[in-house]
Parts: sequence; C-alpha cells; structure tokens
Amino acid sequence: MKSQCRGFLCCALLLVGLRWSAFAQSSSGQDPQEGISSGGYTIHSSTEIGYRFSDRTGNAGMYDTLVDLHQGPRFLEQTLSMQSQTHQGMFFDNLFISSFGWGGEPENALRLRADKDKWYNFQASFRRDHNFFDYNLLANPLNPSSSTPSVPITDSPHEFASTRRMSDFDLTILPQSKLSFRLGYSRNNMTGPSFSSFHEGTDVLLAQPWNTTLNSYRMGVDWKLAPRTVVSYDQFLDYYKGDTNDFLFPTFPALLPGGTPVYLGLPFDTVNRIPCAVPQGATSLISPTGVLNNIACNGYFSYSRLQRVRTSIPTERLSLRSNYWSRLDLTASYAYSDADLTTPITESFNGLVSRTGTRAFSNTGTGGAHRISDVLDLQTTLYLVKHLRLVNKFYFWGYRIPENGTFTEVDSNCTANCNLLTPLSGTAPATTDTLTQSSFNQNWKRNQTELVWDATSKLGARIGYRYGNRRFDHFIDFVGDDDHVTVHEQTALFGVWARPVHRLRLNFDVEHTNYDHTIVRIGPRKESRYRFQTNYAPRPWAVLGGSINILENSNGDSATNFRGHNRNFGFNASFTPRERYGVDLAYNYNDFLQNALICFNDSDVTLPVVANAGSCAVNDPNNPLLTDSYYVNNNHFGMATLMVKPVKRVTTRLGYSITSVDGRTTQFNALQPLGPLQYKYQQPVADLGVDLGHNLTWNTSWNYYQYREGSFVGPTTSRYFHTNNATLSLRYAF
Repeated sequence: MKSQCRGFLCCALLLVGLRWSAFAQSSSGQDPQEGISSGGYTIHSSTEIGYRFSDRTGNAGMYDTLVDLHQGPRFLEQTLSMQSQTHQGMFFDNLFISSFGWGGEPENALRLRADKDKWYNFQASFRRDHNFFDYNLLANPLNPSSSTPSVPITDSPHEFASTRRMSDFDLTILPQSKLSFRLGYSRNNMTGPSFSSFHEGTDVLLAQPWNTTLNSYRMGVDWKLAPRTVVSYDQFLDYYKGDTNDFLFPTFPALLPGGTPVYLGLPFDTVNRIPCAVPQGATSLISPTGVLNNIACNGYFSYSRLQRVRTSIPTERLSLRSNYWSRLDLTASYAYSDADLTTPITESFNGLVSRTGTRAFSNTGTGGAHRISDVLDLQTTLYLVKHLRLVNKFYFWGYRIPENGTFTEVDSNCTANCNLLTPLSGTAPATTDTLTQSSFNQNWKRNQTELVWDATSKLGARIGYRYGNRRFDHFIDFVGDDDHVTVHEQTALFGVWARPVHRLRLNFDVEHTNYDHTIVRIGPRKESRYRFQTNYAPRPWAVLGGSINILENSNGDSATNFRGHNRNFGFNASFTPRERYGVDLAYNYNDFLQNALICFNDSDVTLPVVANAGSCAVNDPNNPLLTDSYYVNNNHFGMATLMVKPVKRVTTRLGYSITSVDGRTTQFNALQPLGPLQYKYQQPVADLGVDLGHNLTWNTSWNYYQYREGSFVGPTTSRYFHTNNATLSLRYAF
C-alpha cells in the first residue's frame, strides 16, 4: 500500500508541476475554453476533489457486493491535455493523462497517451479494482432450524474480497513508416482473502488466500508491402502463476472428551444425520459445555491443499490486410500456440470420514497438460458490380490437450470400529498409485457466404448460408473408453436495411440454424435469431432508438424435450429542445426461459415437484423421479433523467433507475428462497453544479441505493439494504 501511495503522490506532484508551469507562462486573461498556450502547446486540464458521506442500513455484505462506495475524501477525477501547435514538440506532440477514483474508491485508473509525429505512439494504463462478494445464498447449506444445534450460515462460504491490479504498456515505433515496430507488456495480478469449501464426510470452510499473476509480453512488426496492403507478424508470450492454496478455516468447533477441538463443518441438519445423528438419550449433538456427544461423527482436525500452477503460452500470429485491388478486399490471419502447464499438488486430511472409515489421508503428485492450438481467419469481399458484392468468411479453430498425471494417495483406514478418538496407530495404511493419460481434442470449421446488395442509398439487403463442422474427441487413458462426437450446422441468413428518410434507419437480420447432433443434453437441435434495430431523429434535438434481439432454441429429443429462449426488447429517447433543459429515457425488457426433462431422487413429498413427479426408473434407477425442470427470468430495467439549467451558472440533474426481476424455478428445497430471481434494485440520483467563476465549479450529488428481494429470506440473514450517499466536490478546469 505504501508503494502504491508513493507512486500516486509522484504522479500528482508531476501533474501539479506541469499545470503550475503552464499557468505561470500563460496570459491570465485567456479564455478557459481555449486552454492555455505555453511552450508551443495548447494545454487543457481539470481536477476534481471532494468528500463522500455515506449512511447505510441493512446488509453490509450485500451493499459491498453491489456498490462498495464508502465515506471519506476522494480525488475524483483529473485530466491533462497538451497538444503541439506546430508538431515541433521536443519529446512529444500530444500528451493526454487522465485518472479517477483515487483515495479509497473500489475502482481507480490512470491512463496516459503520448505521440511524436512519425516517431512513436505510446499508451499506458493502470487499473485497480477491489472486488468484494458476499451473496450469502451462494453455496449456503441452508441449515434448518429443526437441527440441534441450530446453526445458521449468515455469509457465503465462497465469499471473497480480492484486489486486481492491471497494467498495460504499448509502444509503436515509426508508426507512419513502411516498416513499423510494436512492443507491449501487460500484468494482471489478483490477491486477497477468499473462502471456499471442501466435501469429504462433511463440508468444511476453507481459507483460500488468492494469489494469481499473468505476465504478457508482445512484439510485432508491420510491413506496408504495397499501397493499402499491410503484412503483420506478432509474437505473444504469456506466463501465468497460480499460488492459491487452501487451509482449514476453524468454524463451529466441538470438544472431544479430553478437550481436543474438532470441526464439524458447515451443514447442520441432525434430523437427517448431517454431520451425524444425535445419539440416543441426548437432546443435542453438542452438549451445553461444548462437548461432542457423538464421537463417530464426521469431523476435521486439519486439512490443507497446496497446489502451484505454472503455465506458459507462446503464440505466433501472421496476418494480412489488403484492398490493393479495386474489386477485392482481403483480411487473413493465422495463429499458433503451444501452451504448457504443470501443477504439483500436496493434500492432507486428519479427521474422520464415517462413511468409509477413513481417519486420515494424504495425496501427492503432479499433473501436466499441453494445449496445441491453430486458429485461421480468412475474409474476402469481391465487388461484382457497383451495388453488389460477395462476402466470404472462413474460420478454423483446432486444438488438442494431451494431459497426464501421476498421483499417490495414502488412506489411513480404521481396522475396527472407527471414531474421532481412534489413534492413527489403530489404522492400516492403503496406498493407491494413479497414472492418468487423456486428451481432449476439438476442431471447428465454419464457412459463411453472403451476397450483399446495396440497391439504392435508401435500401439494401443480404442473403447467405453458413456451414459448420465441429468434432469433439475425448481419449481417456487411451484404452477404448473414448467419446467421439461430430456436429454439423447449417444456417440460413437474411438481412435488410432501409433508410426511407434521412433521419430514419431500420435494420433487420434473421438466422436459422439446424444441428444434426448435440454435445450436451440441453444442446439445441434448432436455433433461430432475430435482430431488429432502428434510429429516428424527427428533430435535430430529438433522437429515438429501439432494438429487438430474440434467440429461440429447442431439442425435441423425447428424453430431453429442451426448450429455451432469450428475448430482449429495448427503447431509448433523448430530447434537448433547449440548451437549458433535456430529458433522457430508456427501457429494457429481457425474458429468459429454459425447460428440460430431468431425472432426480427425493423423498420430501411436501414438495410439489416430488408429489407430482413422473417415473424415470426405467432410464435411471438411481434417480427414479421425472419432472419438467424450468428456469424463468423476466427482467425489467427503466431509467429517466432530467437536466435543467435554471440560470446560466447552475445545472441540475434528476434521475431514477430501477431493475425489477420476477422469475421462478423448480423448487427442490423448501428452505431455498428465490433470491435473485425476485428482487427490485432502485437508484434515484440528484446532482447540482454551480459555476463559481475563475474556472471553478462546485458539485453536489446524492445517490440512493435500495435492494429488496420479493421471496422469503430463508434460514440466513436478510439481503436487504438501503443507502444514502452524498458527495461534495470542487472542480477546477482550464
């Protein structure tokens, strides 16, 4: 954190120095809109600093998951632009620096662009995102209150609070020359606390300190081979490091006779013997003094998994862009990569898995994989006559992933009746050596041909056909236990656009695809897409827009009967009849559906899905019940803003947005609330800006956030919150 602050301080001092120098050399009477002239540059700059006040009521974790804005001083925004008036700058002709979010915001960034005519073009950026997530229904065991003891889980077992730092640097040398060179580097590092869970006997909470890094190096050259023709070669070197390990996080301890603590995990449903049954004569699994009443219970003394992942991905790409010939445009690229991954693993457990009588186990070994990939893109446009052209796109993607692993597992199994007091000396080790070899291969060829007709400047159409072939091969230990699937797709394409008047444009596209096979059960055999867009400007100060995007898919197989759709309808409008006021409106509706027959096993006849289930015993004896499983999500989003300038120096804005979701799904657990399938998220906002003169503007903004779910809370804490945020700031710009 200290190094980050020092870096930010240096940037801030540099910017202040540049601005003061420019200001000192400029004429004080210059128009701020025209910037400042100094040293042959035209300079513009802005800085906004302020303070945010925050007042929250309700679930803090949910607020941080969706908003994560907190109280304190902020460096809200900064820009600096320097443009050479004669292209004779010593080090650069154009410089632009911008930043936002410093001082405690969850997201902040610094961007820089600089160029020198005919010599170089440089771009750099740094971004920092703090990602917090605690939606407490995720991976929640939903412990019932009838359990003894009753143990509600109030946070998500998969909560995380990671920080991602991303840096990008790109330099182009001699950008306007016949031969130009490109260099680049990117770094993406994510660290921070996170949690996970592990299932063996019971589900325990794991601390998972996240630590991953991706370093990417780029080198390229562009050769302007002929007029309007460029050949490019790129080399990419990506190196990934994953150093995220897992350790038992002590939760819900009980004491064994003798005082040794044991951890019973997250799920508590003693009525259904989870993590074990309450013994006869006891009223609770854990006594009032904290002693475990059933020493044959599933439990953990310790657990750890250490797994280091190292991956290198070198990639080469050769590409061509040309419209040298008047009737032919050509774009082509080919990329080849050979990735290599290694991941040694060490896993150890000490506790009791009552189902298998395992008191401890350890697992060591190393896994590895290669990924050899070929990607080819080719697009040609042939102009047949003045208003008619033929467009062909060919795409090939092929890869194979040979994998191998060598692992040794040692299980310490009880030789007699097993319980948590059984010493490891009372177990017998069983060693299992595993050697795995497999390969997952896929290739995908797709060719699309379209005839495009621009009939007039007001009407055009296209018609086409796309053919695809996807081949999946999965080899398991190369002993005949293999999977091979080939899927052919055939697609009809049609589109039309019209501009009946200058201010109205309409676009309509449709695609219909048939597949002769599927990879997964709910893979579609038929798929249709419909897209419609329109823009209309009846007046120079009024703009209207609309869109329709529909996806329909199905698989009529009698064992699946899959049906699904994703329908999206949108509308937007902007009205600015006068400089002093304007209105923006937007509305979007999304309707998602997915239905399929499934087989399942459940004995809770109080659930309608169980009481009304059909029979699936012939197809799947282990899951004898049959139902039509469904997932429906209807999402409404609306937004309206009003801008008013009552006097020349005052600007006000009022706005409101709402997201309303009404969905449903098959209920397999009476304790499971609908959660994100039924909620309303409201965000009114108000802003006031006052021009104080002397390049200063005073800004005041108010934001309100309210999240409320429509179904019952469930056996956990409410996810409701509402918050008032007020930000006061002062902006200086010239």
